[in-house]
Amino acid sequence: MDVQEMDALVQQYLPDTFLERLLRAVFTAHQVSFEDVRSEYSASEATNLLPYVRRAKLEGYIRDAAERSGIAATAVRSPGSGWFHTEVRNGPIVLTASSVQTPCGLVDPSEFRLSLAEDNPLYLWDEPGDTPADEPPLYTLLLHSRSAWAAPQDQDKYGRLPGSAYLAFPAAGLETYLHEINLFDRFPAVMEAYMPQEWDTEAKIRYIYSSRRLFG
Repeated sequence: MDVQEMDALVQQYLPDTFLERLLRAVFTAHQVSFEDVRSEYSASEATNLLPYVRRAKLEGYIRDAAERSGIAATAVRSPGSGWFHTEVRNGPIVLTASSVQTPCGLVDPSEFRLSLAEDNPLYLWDEPGDTPADEPPLYTLLLHSRSAWAAPQDQDKYGRLPGSAYLAFPAAGLETYLHEINLFDRFPAVMEAYMPQEWDTEAKIRYIYSSRRLFG
């Protein structure tokens, strides 16, 4: 399997209409959860609770986006855990969502993620002819991170924005990604719709730049 084949699978089974809804779900989950916890709790408790509320909001929004797109999505109890996660399944693709510390950062190697990724290749095939005829399911991650702001007043105003949103194809073992798709870059109109109206061009460029994965 190579990058072109992965992109072709995405185009066929995760069409742009669905991916755009996923990106909107990320923005909405970050915004609504940020506003909800801050309206109900003091700053310290809001900080502690925010990741859990954000996760709950996003999981529900993902299932809504899938239903609107005619794609199957279900809440699945993680093995050996009381936690549920949402699995989106269409054709050979299985997708779950995870928060990460940095844009397109590595995910926690939980049991369910390791299990879903075990059929993913360990590396990209060098030659198209090397790809097996019958390909196993391909595990895909919707990765999102929070935005970070140096000034407290900026955190109060803009902490509701996500820091990044990617589709990533993990290698078996979850130690690296075979391919990534930056959803901010893929859907600039969605980005523009959610960025604060008071931002000038320079502020928008800084935000977009900070959302990109840093290599090396």
